[in-house]
Amino acid sequence: MQLYKVFAVLAALQPALAKSLVDFSAARGDNPSILGLRNLESVRNTKLDENTKDLYIKLDKDPKGTPALHFHRKKDYIRAEYHSLKNQIEVDKTYYIGYKFSLGAIQQSLMIWQFGKLNLQYQASGDAKRVSQWSKELKTDTVYSIGLVINTSRPGWVELYFDGEQQTLSSGSTRLKANTFPGQADPKFGAYRGEEVQIDTYVYNIQIGTTIDDIKEAAGLGSSPKPTATSNPTPVPTCAWEGHCEGTSLCRRVLCQMLTQA
Repeated sequence: MQLYKVFAVLAALQPALAKSLVDFSAARGDNPSILGLRNLESVRNTKLDENTKDLYIKLDKDPKGTPALHFHRKKDYIRAEYHSLKNQIEVDKTYYIGYKFSLGAIQQSLMIWQFGKLNLQYQASGDAKRVSQWSKELKTDTVYSIGLVINTSRPGWVELYFDGEQQTLSSGSTRLKANTFPGQADPKFGAYRGEEVQIDTYVYNIQIGTTIDDIKEAAGLGSSPKPTATSNPTPVPTCAWEGHCEGTSLCRRVLCQMLTQA
């Protein structure tokens, strides 16, 4: 799943609120509608108002019998997503996003994080090449936890947690400096692209908030995050590659997924 345009996954909280923006748990039987707007698209520009047997997002169980939000999309269909916190993002804020998921079929061209291999990528502008900042090989029928921390500024920054541990990016730092406020950015969760195969993926928890504690369950952080040995929380801003200090797109869309703007 290709997390592309990470900042697009963001959510915004009014300054007076000091609580989670989104807290979804399949184990609790939460109604998926708390995630926001459902977006089901069979073929390009053909959107469905309701679940069908070939395209749906519903409370279900994964192949091992664990309660999960099941994203199902038959071969040749395009999109099964929830669009959260639309138009609520604010500039110069820090947002925390956590989710726990597993994958059924793996399709290399899946846009959400690229599955088969999970990638965090940076795209400086709409016509710029995506540059991988981090990647991880994934397996099907295995539960993973992701945590994203995004500061919305120009430049802002992004940090990544995988299975409860803060990750070191390709630059050698745990923080990517980038322009993370394109003017509008919202979180999306679901399966997008990878039409060559049927997609079945499962999400167990989704949490979005304004502190690390808001996402500790979904991100697998326990009582506190586990930084890497090479953690460097305040790196010096640099332009590591051409276009790095221009526009931005990081990785967005989560197959069990998250992140993306339409």
